Order: sequence, then structure tokens, then C-alpha cells
Amino acid sequence: MEVKVYNLSPDFARKVLDDIERYGVAGVYVENRVSLLDDMLKSDEEKLKYAREKVNEGNVDKAVLVVRDGTGTLVINVENVVEIRVELEKYEKLLREAGVME
Repeated sequence: MEVKVYNLSPDFARKVLDDIERYGVAGVYVENRVSLLDDMLKSDEEKLKYAREKVNEGNVDKAVLVVRDGTGTLVINVENVVEIRVELEKYEKLLREAGVME
């Protein structure tokens, strides 16, 4: 169970999130430490809309793609307050586009 972490540029992560569905979204998780709104979001579509709003409103502090057991998870931290995690089925495509594929 090897885990690989690929650093992504904040600008690339911001662009990818705008069109993330093309990578086969398997799940979306959003945690905002200063708001309860994220707890009320039910569908992945609602969560993605909220995540896009937060990314466009604030600064992306960190963006990584974590690959483990054949699953890729895009993790974006916005101003150390919002954490966005998107599980992707076609994460290899994202790695190629980011230029970090081994």
C-alpha cells in the first residue's frame, strides 16, 4: 500500500477544479473550519459548486494529488480554513496534464 504525493501548482489546481468532472469524480468532501454550510451540502454537485466558490474567493495555500491503492485524491487547502478533497477515477490524466507523471 504505497502512497505517492504529487505537488501541484495553486494555479493548476484552481483551473482543474473548474473542469474536474472530466477526470471521473468518485466523491467530493469539503470541510470549512469556520462555517457549518459545508455540513448541509448533500450532493457532489453542491459540494463542487461550493468548493469552486471557495477556491475563487481565496488563496490556494497547498494543492496535492495523493495516489493510494489505485485511487487519486486531489487535496486543495484554501487559506488554511477550507479543505477540499476530490476522489478521481482518471487521476493519471490529471498527472500527465500537470507534467508530474513519472
